[in-house]
Amino acid sequence: MLYNLLIMKSSFKKLPGSKIELEIILDDKEFKSYWQEVYDQAIANVNLKGFRPGAAPKELAEQAINQDKIFEEAAKKATRLSLDQVTEENKWTLIDMPQITLGEAASGLKYKCVITIFPEINLGNYKKIAGRVLKEKKEAAVDSSEIEKSLEWLRNSRAKLTRANREARRGDVVEADIESFVDGKPIENARLKKDRFALGESRLMPGFDENLENRKEGEALNFIITAPQDYWQKDLRGKNVEFKVKINAVFDKQLPELNDDFAKGLGEFASIEELKKSLNDGIMTEKNQKETDRLRLKMLDEIAKDSSMEIPEIMIEKTLDSMAAEFKPTEELRNQLRDKARQNVANNLIIYKIAEMEKIQPTEDEVKTFGGSVDDPKKYQYYYGVILNQKVFKLLEDGK
Repeated sequence: MLYNLLIMKSSFKKLPGSKIELEIILDDKEFKSYWQEVYDQAIANVNLKGFRPGAAPKELAEQAINQDKIFEEAAKKATRLSLDQVTEENKWTLIDMPQITLGEAASGLKYKCVITIFPEINLGNYKKIAGRVLKEKKEAAVDSSEIEKSLEWLRNSRAKLTRANREARRGDVVEADIESFVDGKPIENARLKKDRFALGESRLMPGFDENLENRKEGEALNFIITAPQDYWQKDLRGKNVEFKVKINAVFDKQLPELNDDFAKGLGEFASIEELKKSLNDGIMTEKNQKETDRLRLKMLDEIAKDSSMEIPEIMIEKTLDSMAAEFKPTEELRNQLRDKARQNVANNLIIYKIAEMEKIQPTEDEVKTFGGSVDDPKKYQYYYGVILNQKVFKLLEDGK
């Protein structure tokens, strides 16, 4: 069935948030083509006793069909196809389900529709802005204390633990079962079983480690600590937290000497000096990457300030869904993440628009080299996005 939609009437007005309100009117002749197809199909499917399917007299067949359902199905088809035509004519890309409301019409079909479209993005002078931001680049330098800290971490990771038949001292490794309560009720997700940590380095509530000093294996103890007012867990600030701890074991920690043998034991280095150089290079690379990331985020932030776009709420909500997926989603958490989600969407839209204007497009071979596969659309799209970002930032950083 072919539908003639060229003479339908349509009007629209723009709403905030990349929404558009449409009003579309199909006259009686236009709507009749949709209605007739649904009607003919319904008549053909009528099955009356004594007649072959589709062979019943028209008068009897019409009594057996639901006229309201025919209108409903015809209206669905008419709204879908007419809406497709209007969006195509205006080069709109829908990014959410349209909200359709049928209106009253003497004949034909009249309906209003609110649609959310991919936003218009008007960028400022992004190359000039990027050049200005890049002038703020800070040269990375590695301090000797940073190398010493890394060496200490390596020593601790290869420390020899010996079970100690004595009281625990600061620096010992303790294995313990830990429960915590407020007002007699267990704190959610705060029960630890066979947790190991060095006394003085547990990073639990301030004062916790001190309560375990001078305690021996097998001891069980209860104590209360008042959570500080700046404690990271807001709902515990200023509250009395009761801890129940059973010490399963106390270990004496012996650190290896920092010498050539230690470096060789790591498998890649001939001497301690070679290890230090590797640590220096690694820290330098990490600092340079952090500075690159900082400048890139600032570029996008400055470009956003000099650009205009109406970010659809649906884009923010989907980004929030992704950001909150690894947590237990609550309304409070979503509200805390909303500004960050909006910024992420704005950044992605800016990168998309620059890529469009500069005709930047990763090739299939590039995506495959990264690990993307056309047989896995989700994975392919992810790596496509990674490469697209890299190419856009390279353009901005090269100043071309």
